Amino acid sequence: MKRLFCLAAAFCIFWLLFPAGAYAQETGWRERRTERFAILYAEGDGATAEQYAGFVDTIYDEIAAVFGHQTAVPITLRLYPTLERYQQVNPLARSLAGVVAHADFRRHEVVVILSQTARQTPEEIQNNVRHELTHIVVAELADDRLSTGFQEGIAQYVEQPAPELEQRIQLLRRAYDQQLLLPWSELDDRDAVYRAPDVSYPESLSVVAFLVEQYSFSAFRTFLDVTARSSGYRSALERTYNTSPDELERQWRAWLPSYFDGGYKHNVLTSYDLSRAETLLAQGRYADAQTELQTALEWLRTAEQRDTQQAAEALLVRSEQGLQAEALARDARAALDAADYARAADLVNQAHVAYVALSDTRQDAVLAAYAARAESGTTAATALANAHALARTLRYPQARTAADQAASAYLALGDRVHAEQALALRAFLDQRQTWLGAALLLFGLGGVAASTLRRIIVREAEAW
Repeated sequence: MKRLFCLAAAFCIFWLLFPAGAYAQETGWRERRTERFAILYAEGDGATAEQYAGFVDTIYDEIAAVFGHQTAVPITLRLYPTLERYQQVNPLARSLAGVVAHADFRRHEVVVILSQTARQTPEEIQNNVRHELTHIVVAELADDRLSTGFQEGIAQYVEQPAPELEQRIQLLRRAYDQQLLLPWSELDDRDAVYRAPDVSYPESLSVVAFLVEQYSFSAFRTFLDVTARSSGYRSALERTYNTSPDELERQWRAWLPSYFDGGYKHNVLTSYDLSRAETLLAQGRYADAQTELQTALEWLRTAEQRDTQQAAEALLVRSEQGLQAEALARDARAALDAADYARAADLVNQAHVAYVALSDTRQDAVLAAYAARAESGTTAATALANAHALARTLRYPQARTAADQAASAYLALGDRVHAEQALALRAFLDQRQTWLGAALLLFGLGGVAASTLRRIIVREAEAW
């Protein structure tokens, strides 16, 4: 249990207590390089260094996938053979009983004290590296502004299941039963965290578990980015979750009993829960679902969760289909705005087919409205084209009627451009019809005059 209390405390205060030049005074380190790490070890620990070399790169890739961030390499992994040698170099560490490992963000270094890991399981030994590497990555993402409580919570959360987890939950349940839980404000206080580690460490784990389980890991990842641009954890929480920190803390306390009753065994990084993505899809929030699933798959592709990965990939396809349906609907609207009614009708039909395939009926009313507008526009266009055809055959009354129909339909659609074209045609037809009437009138008058003149001539001829 000592590791639980102290391994990360050293991380938080290392560069404040230990002299920056301490390592420079040491000699005799041997080095074993891997793709991601420079493993420094003492003479006689070569076999142990080889053991670490067998898994540290895999852990690096795992953490990089989890957070979507690759910290610079090589990372130094220093393996102290004994606690005494560690304390000789870092004398102030003597006040931190039980230190097993720490990370130095500024030095880009992880330290493990081999004598302290003698009774640990292989998974716990790997968790030492997993935990400390997370500290470095998270410090980079949050610009070293993440509070002690959240630092410790997320570093514990990424660990693989090990016997220590049950011990943490027992401590947390006892603190809950005895009403000893710390307010979140105290988890922001480094001294308060170290003063009551039997409460603060398991509690910080539960806080992170709550935020991840209730709001998704991707939201917590966003919280890290927001923290880098925030004045403190409270503003970062509110900006990320759109909920006050006090309300989040109240929700966490209400959620804790379910955590004790087995919820602590669920970890999205070891048994990814796709229910949030499924909920987002059911709500038609396809872009949010796509983001959630892409983040999930980055992790799942590095984990032994093949069935879950396949399910996530299928859901991702569905989210992409939803985005395509939304794009078709948007394009249909744009075509209507551009008065391209034939294209709009085609796009509406495609969008309808896409939404039917998704069994998503939420856009039916919108698409029906789009279809009606497209049909009205197409009818108006047909009437206008018919008016032009009738005008070319001098059937002006029929052409005028068709132009009136087109103008009325376009005005109802708010299509001023085409309505003005129809009205201009009608005005032209009115003018032509007026000219034709005048011509016919003149022709008629001419005929009357000719007839009168003919009668006069005939009468004069008869008089002779």
